Amino acid sequence: MKMLDGIRVLDLTMWAFCPAAGAVLAEWGADVIHIENPRNPDPMRLFGGGNLEENGAHWFFKHYNRGKRAITLDLATPEGKDALYALVKESDVFLTSFLPATRQKLGFDVDQLRAINPDIIYAKGTGGGPLGPENQRGGYDGATWWHRGSLAQSVMNVTQTQVPSGMVGHGDGMSGLVLAGGISTALFHRLKTGEATVVDSSLLGTAAWFNASAIIGAVVDGPNAQMGKYIPREMGQWSGATYKTQDGRFIGLLHLGDHQHEFEDLCRHMGNEGLIADPRFGSPADRMANSGELMAIMDAIFATKTFAEWKSILVTSKGVWAPIQSVEEMPNDVQVQANRMIRTAEYGDKSQPVVMPPVMFNEDAGPCNRAPDFSEHTNEVLRDIGGFDDAKIAALRSAGVIA
Repeated sequence: MKMLDGIRVLDLTMWAFCPAAGAVLAEWGADVIHIENPRNPDPMRLFGGGNLEENGAHWFFKHYNRGKRAITLDLATPEGKDALYALVKESDVFLTSFLPATRQKLGFDVDQLRAINPDIIYAKGTGGGPLGPENQRGGYDGATWWHRGSLAQSVMNVTQTQVPSGMVGHGDGMSGLVLAGGISTALFHRLKTGEATVVDSSLLGTAAWFNASAIIGAVVDGPNAQMGKYIPREMGQWSGATYKTQDGRFIGLLHLGDHQHEFEDLCRHMGNEGLIADPRFGSPADRMANSGELMAIMDAIFATKTFAEWKSILVTSKGVWAPIQSVEEMPNDVQVQANRMIRTAEYGDKSQPVVMPPVMFNEDAGPCNRAPDFSEHTNEVLRDIGGFDDAKIAALRSAGVIA
């Protein structure tokens, strides 16, 4: 469903966090116009060997910009600013990832755009938030979300013998989804009250939200708090442990509350009903006191069958469990497939997986859109929205204002 049909978003962003917010809004039906400099495109297009040819952008760019229209404007020129302002007059949201000094210098800060369109919702994503002594500093997912946001240390226990690899996209995707939600809320508020607000979200803020249980636990419970960490198995409980299968894979249990009927049902599924009558495991308190012994027995049981066999056996069990899957297995997960969480977009003779935003409307995953080529929609956007005729567009191209 196109929940945001009729909403126009100007997306003057780069890299991943804020473009991700624009991609979510596009998936929800908004007309999102991604603006790039004609000579300095979004670096994510060229990431890892991507290029400006048709369908040549890096797959990162395609992920964070699907469903958008792409135009080019040189905002360092008066003509480029005029073209931007013509689009601002006809838009509902302005989304940007640029820092305050650049916004002011190039003429697209809040006050400058509100002078043109007082009803526009102005949304900005930053590294560390819009306030404070470091609000002029940029940020990236790997540095601001993982490192400064406490996740790298609490989850991975960083040491000098390790280097981060592939820590890209986790915080960007989370933060983009949060920012898209904030923009949608601002649109609803404007509909109700007529007031256009400024929306802010940050990588550091979403890291704090994501790791809230560990942060609060550390304050309330002190330095020994274990929330958000992997701990030695012997310190845990049977009900929240992982068990190795015959073929070296793992099944993870999470029997929160250790309900008696769930334990008994698990014993039946494991083919060992004798555990139900074993006095060592007769109650939740008994199982907690003898957790090590129970885990040893369950280790031996899980080692008798393969990963695939246990998945088939446990699918009818009452307690919560999960197969510990690889990223390669995710597209084939039956729940992923049934809910169309991962789709495929076509780029010429090639296709690319598309991970959908984790929100459905009327149980509909929505369309699966491709990302635009460089400057693909410049002519149609300037003509249809900005009101420029073909001669004016040709003059802008000749002057290098557009690509």
